[in-house]
Amino acid sequence: MNYLAHTLLSCHDPSLMLGNFLADMLSKAEADRLPDPFMAGVKLHKLIDSYTDSHPTVRESIRLLRPTQGKYSPVTIDILYDHILSVHWDGYSSEPLGQFRERVYGILLKNTELVPEKYRPVIMRMVEGDFLMSCSTEEKLIRTFDRVRARASFSNSFDKAHLDLRQHRQVLEEHFHIFFPDLTSHVENFCYCGDIDEE
Repeated sequence: MNYLAHTLLSCHDPSLMLGNFLADMLSKAEADRLPDPFMAGVKLHKLIDSYTDSHPTVRESIRLLRPTQGKYSPVTIDILYDHILSVHWDGYSSEPLGQFRERVYGILLKNTELVPEKYRPVIMRMVEGDFLMSCSTEEKLIRTFDRVRARASFSNSFDKAHLDLRQHRQVLEEHFHIFFPDLTSHVENFCYCGDIDEE
């Protein structure tokens, strides 16, 4: 899963969210120096990734895109699933997406001093670029896949991923709606991801 899903599944806990968000950036040594509550977020990130990789419906989505996306099919599915989550957000959270986005950005900016200094400008750029919405429309998806394509080590078809979405949207959405509730239930063995209590 990509950033939107990872932050949503951080159980409304700022420490878990920060660790979950940082997990792919940090080296093991950097992660090991995080305070314990943030290390729990790193563990949550790995739990989400492991469950996603092993889920049979996710594997069906990957097989569906294998003819066009090849070995990068899992990467493409992670991004397309974030798009589907943004489109169907109200079915998975009672918190409006705009409010959620601002809350996440506030948590990240408030805690930048806990992040290794070299990553602080990266986080600032991501927030300024509204990274949680980077998959929300086809136009933004194209830009996101352009960035991923530029970083890829091997030849790829990321420039055609939005066309794959057009062709297979119905099936991919069906797959997502099977998978994501399962993932949410699995995460709730780690922490509670239900609605935030009204104050």
